[in-house]
Amino acid sequence: MAQPSPPRSGHVYLNGRTLEGGGQLVRIAVALSALTGRPVSIDNIRGNRKGKKGLKRSHIAAVRLLGQISDSGYSGNALDSQSLNFLPPLPRERGGFFVDQSQVKVKTEYRIELATAGSICLIFQALYPYLLHVGSQSPGPFVSVEMIGGTNTSKSPSYDYLSQVVLPNFEKLGLPPVAAVLESRGWSSGNDTLGKIVFHIQPLRSRNASTDGDEGSRPEIFPLEGERSAIPNKFPKIDLMAHDPGKITQIDLTVLAPDLKGNYAEDMGDGESILPTYIKQTLKQKLRSALRKVNPSVFRPPQTHSHDRDSLSGDADVEAPVPIRVHTSELTWHRSQTYILLVAHTSTGFRIGHDALGTYGTGRPKKPKTKGRDKPRPANDDWRRELKNGLFDGATELINQCVEGFVEEISNGIPADETGTKRTVARKACLDRHMRDQIVVFEALGDACHARTISETANGTPPEDARDWTLHTRTAQWVCRQFLGDQAYAVIELGCKGIDSIRFISVKLDSNITTPHSFPSGR
Repeated sequence: MAQPSPPRSGHVYLNGRTLEGGGQLVRIAVALSALTGRPVSIDNIRGNRKGKKGLKRSHIAAVRLLGQISDSGYSGNALDSQSLNFLPPLPRERGGFFVDQSQVKVKTEYRIELATAGSICLIFQALYPYLLHVGSQSPGPFVSVEMIGGTNTSKSPSYDYLSQVVLPNFEKLGLPPVAAVLESRGWSSGNDTLGKIVFHIQPLRSRNASTDGDEGSRPEIFPLEGERSAIPNKFPKIDLMAHDPGKITQIDLTVLAPDLKGNYAEDMGDGESILPTYIKQTLKQKLRSALRKVNPSVFRPPQTHSHDRDSLSGDADVEAPVPIRVHTSELTWHRSQTYILLVAHTSTGFRIGHDALGTYGTGRPKKPKTKGRDKPRPANDDWRRELKNGLFDGATELINQCVEGFVEEISNGIPADETGTKRTVARKACLDRHMRDQIVVFEALGDACHARTISETANGTPPEDARDWTLHTRTAQWVCRQFLGDQAYAVIELGCKGIDSIRFISVKLDSNITTPHSFPSGR
């Protein structure tokens, strides 16, 4: 078996403009710094962003809590700061990559409260890897983190995507289950409101040496008293190409839309709260139409008789290749708070999702002046019709956008490359493109924990096609390399038969990335 490389040490310097150049770089870097004990300095934070650059409140909150738990020092952790230093003091495990968790004191409950509707789910992204590792030092069976902020915010994973796609896929790939309890919603659009999610995180646990002895097996979640052994907790190995993506068996819909009758009755008139119903009906109609154009091999129709299909739960749609069901339907309180999520369930247990957040309806038509305060306006006022048509037109556009993106995610077609040649070897992963970048850090941590043998990589499995990676995925991979080195990508470096294309892409990427250390002296 190949032996792990010696743990890397020393200060890590990152240019925040590298690749995607956004907040994801900061979140992953601070999480890995706390895990590995390697200090990190980041300059030009969110340097590729339009408008305001530097740290946002969600980054500040994540850094503060990670610093508190890991007893790390930090500087530059202020709003709009474009430089950050994070300095963990703890020693590593003997011969390992990560900090010695026995030196960490972990409480059972933590709380983060944002002043604005910053993304709760992005804060979770920064905290989760570290709490998985050190959470076993908590007195309880799990660590609870209460977060107040935004649950449905622009350019961020929503609570719905996290709970229906991200967390089930994490568990499918071997991570302990996480319970995310939504207590209230917080929106960044419309009336800026704060929501609350409570996460109950079950950490990685030590395994019993007297069990089957297979280090590749999934860690136990709740070992019996006295069963913990000297085998340390490890991040599971994750090899996406070893998983069968399966066939789609069901599609779930989530629709959050405004209750116009309840909040805009004066403006819209009686009976105008039909927007949520319109969205659900139109969404199903357009989705059915789009699914008919998808290769039928993508689906696995339910193996039921006609009378069984008629008995499917209330909102099931059986006219499509697979059942379409309403998972969540809620009324919101502002005309710009509209959200749609489509989730495909596969026969092998994965979830593929695509969502869209509506920001239309913020520009409200000007009302005509009336002489009498109590004088009723005619039902056919032009301004009222303009407002209503704008909302329904915006909803239709949002539906089209979501359906188009979802169909692209689930299609298993093999597109041509720039020369028109079909892809013959590499294939897509079993995750959607946004989920793909969420799993990168756990791939790297798993590979750092488990050295792979030649036989494990030369098994004839087609390699992953790197042309499907987003800029977020490539950024996450780059940051992981800076902390964990090539051991985190041992499969690439072994250069086994069948993965030469990945090795080539990896080298090409590295050769095109520069990381200028433009830091003042003394950092």
